[in-house]
Amino acid sequence: MHLFRNPSFLALAAVLVGGALVGLPRVASFSEKAELQDGQIQYLQLEVKRLTSMQLELQGGILGYRDALDEQGAFILLQASRLEDQESQLADGFLRLDGLRDSFHAQAVLAAAKPVLTPSMRRKQLRDDILRPVFQVSGDDAVGSAVLVYRGKDEQGAYYLALSAYHVLRDIVANENDVDPHEVVFDNIFDQITGGPVIVPGIMLAEKIDSDLALLRINTDIDLGAVAQLAPLARLNLIDAFSPVYTVGCPLGTNAQATRGEITRDDWVVDEQPYWMVSSPAYFGNSGGGVFLEETHELIGIFSKIYTHGNYRPQVVTHMGLAVPLDTIHGWLNGIGYGFLVADSEFTTSTAEEASAAQLQD
Repeated sequence: MHLFRNPSFLALAAVLVGGALVGLPRVASFSEKAELQDGQIQYLQLEVKRLTSMQLELQGGILGYRDALDEQGAFILLQASRLEDQESQLADGFLRLDGLRDSFHAQAVLAAAKPVLTPSMRRKQLRDDILRPVFQVSGDDAVGSAVLVYRGKDEQGAYYLALSAYHVLRDIVANENDVDPHEVVFDNIFDQITGGPVIVPGIMLAEKIDSDLALLRINTDIDLGAVAQLAPLARLNLIDAFSPVYTVGCPLGTNAQATRGEITRDDWVVDEQPYWMVSSPAYFGNSGGGVFLEETHELIGIFSKIYTHGNYRPQVVTHMGLAVPLDTIHGWLNGIGYGFLVADSEFTTSTAEEASAAQLQD
């Protein structure tokens, strides 16, 4: 009891009680903070779950959108492919239309230019257009044919140019040893001239061995008659299987004669070279002669080969002849500087003398 009367004790007790009272609210504050933090943690956990759910939904949406894009891409590619097919078909249609238009134009020109002829007039025209330009090329051990295609004049005088088969001239000059084949002179026999056969010399200017083509020059002032008209490339629109043709040559060294037939194949290949097969009868000696389109009398090919059957005594299959086609002739003449011989070439006849002189210098 004396302690409660002691002032020092009372002061100490007051201090202790006051400190205890001050500490009670601080404990309450920690508890509230803990509860608040628990609430915040729970809230954050809920937010994480919500965001995770949203992320999954977004991923699903992105995958769906990607699938839709893939489908759209496939559809676009399909439509593009169809469009390309339609464009290709349209281009083919335009090409066919151009071909039909060219064919119609060519036929219209031919119809307009073709006069009304009597049978005797037609026969005379055939003789002038396809028979007279063809002549015989002769040597000691070989004979063949050739076709006049040009008449001109240069510093050497008047001359003719003719097309033939290379193997004909090769066989003629075969016995000339160590001699330039372009310097060998061979005989050209023209039997369609009034007054009897005329023999004039000629030389080979150029050759295309793989296609069996040769170009001849004949220097003469003699009028050898009309030259053949080499068809333009556009005439190919009128030429295919069953096109009627005349094959003109000098079989077995006889006078030039014509036989009638058709182009039976326009896609024949021998030794990787293109040919037309013709059914017009031919024989040895026809090589180098001309194949003429019946409708226009134009030169469209050079007769090159004929099939035989059998080994011991081979038989000539007269209706299986091969001719060098028109486009091969055009390409070669343009390539060697004789494009003026081609009707639809960029060359003109004014360049004839220049090309001839250049070839002779070579």
